[in-house]
Amino acid sequence: MFHSAEAHFVNGITLNVKNLAALRPFYEDVIGFQVVTASINCVQYDVGLSHHILTLQEISSGREPQLTEAGLFYIGILLPHNSDLANLMVQFSDFDIPMNGGEQSTSTSLFVEDPEGNMLKFYVDYPLEDWLYRTHLHSMHIKAMNIPKLLSYTTEVGWQGIPKDTKIGNIHLKTTRLSEVEQYYKAYFGLKKSAQLDKMSLFLASQYYHHHIALNHWISRVKRVDNEHTYGLALIDFYYPETTHLWLKGPDGLQFRFNFIKVES
Repeated sequence: MFHSAEAHFVNGITLNVKNLAALRPFYEDVIGFQVVTASINCVQYDVGLSHHILTLQEISSGREPQLTEAGLFYIGILLPHNSDLANLMVQFSDFDIPMNGGEQSTSTSLFVEDPEGNMLKFYVDYPLEDWLYRTHLHSMHIKAMNIPKLLSYTTEVGWQGIPKDTKIGNIHLKTTRLSEVEQYYKAYFGLKKSAQLDKMSLFLASQYYHHHIALNHWISRVKRVDNEHTYGLALIDFYYPETTHLWLKGPDGLQFRFNFIKVES
């Protein structure tokens, strides 16, 4: 429904990294992403069997983005069941990986950083009938996670790697001022305002999801410079079959590619 051929959504993300060999154990041994293709300086992972792709490409002598520069806030990985999130929490704990977590009106989330500081959010959506709205928008205010409740969903087999029904649920971006980018993301991505948190963030979605793309300028003000040679977020693949664009780089400088990854109808 929210990530089907009728929706508009992120289905691929490429990160520029410094040391691919050092990152692969985190993504493959700890999290359990399955390798699609791999070379000395690039690896592609299946995000479940959803035809969503996460790509890590090593670049040498890249530039470090400024803290105030547009870029990645987090990649949202949607897991199918509460038991998956609970088992993953135990997995991260067993590997002594620091975590943060929280509950919103639509989902429960767990946040971790990879060894190079790229933020990943693993989350599970609540049943649709339990989603809370405020003035016809989803409320994205966050509260502390009920850890004992989540851990009650753990299973004896534990974490077995990324489940087959996992997908890229959303992406949250640091951007320039919202007044500079809001109309761009609405007009060129087929998205509408879907949720609210504060005046410095914006949540956009299709098909009435809580968000497919989120944006904030909590600390960012500066346009992204040179995606190809900058560490961190390099490229976002977006499914929007109605567009005639193949590539877009908007007011915040972030690079998008459209309809490159096929979506089953």
